[in-house]
Amino acid sequence: MTGGARGIGYAVAAGCAAAGAAVAIIDKEPSECSRVQKEFEAGGYKCLGAAADISDVNMIEGVIADIAAKLGRIDVLINNAGAGGKEAPIFDITPGEWDHTHNVNLKGLYFCSRAAAMQMKALGAGGRIINMASAAGILAPKYVSVYGAAKAAVIHLTKIMANEWARYGINVNAMAPGFIVTDMTKNVMDDEKNAAAVLRKIGLRRFGEVEDVTGVALFLATEASKYITGAVIPVDGGMTIG
Repeated sequence: MTGGARGIGYAVAAGCAAAGAAVAIIDKEPSECSRVQKEFEAGGYKCLGAAADISDVNMIEGVIADIAAKLGRIDVLINNAGAGGKEAPIFDITPGEWDHTHNVNLKGLYFCSRAAAMQMKALGAGGRIINMASAAGILAPKYVSVYGAAKAAVIHLTKIMANEWARYGINVNAMAPGFIVTDMTKNVMDDEKNAAAVLRKIGLRRFGEVEDVTGVALFLATEASKYITGAVIPVDGGMTIG
């Protein structure tokens, strides 16, 4: 699990651990990896914290190999790490802001997936890769060009990975969350006017909870979804259907 120290990633990792999985948390901050590992172990779960910057390709390959060696195998990779990106008109975006968002959301996901898929292919037992896309990669809202472009690319990349790796028994799917209650969306939800405007776009008229995402992740990580690959599942309360 990349980006598993907080928010959606933490909730999904906790759900996987509760379901009996040995969980590896990849996060940029070593202290956060240690904190989550201790919390999970205190709850009786098996957890490995692994500090890595997923925008560093060499670091990715090393940490994935280390996780596979310590846990014995990698059955599921959940690419959750992400950077929100600057919300601004396209005219105001700098190359550095573009690079930062895409290095985490796209480049990191790409090479984490490749490294994990190589481990799965070598073992010959297949596996699951779950990519975290976004409703912003399906819709085309103003002022999120950098983030939206990265998440749209994640959606298309998911389909290509599924196409290439099906022969190895590796299922690759994506989730596309809408507005989920986390620290990243707190600024929208704390503003009563903005929150009301967003809720009008959501069919179920409520913001999502991290548990809403966890349920879909568990479905995609298990045999319940064994005949699904290349799919993108919106977890958005109906926001992307218009």
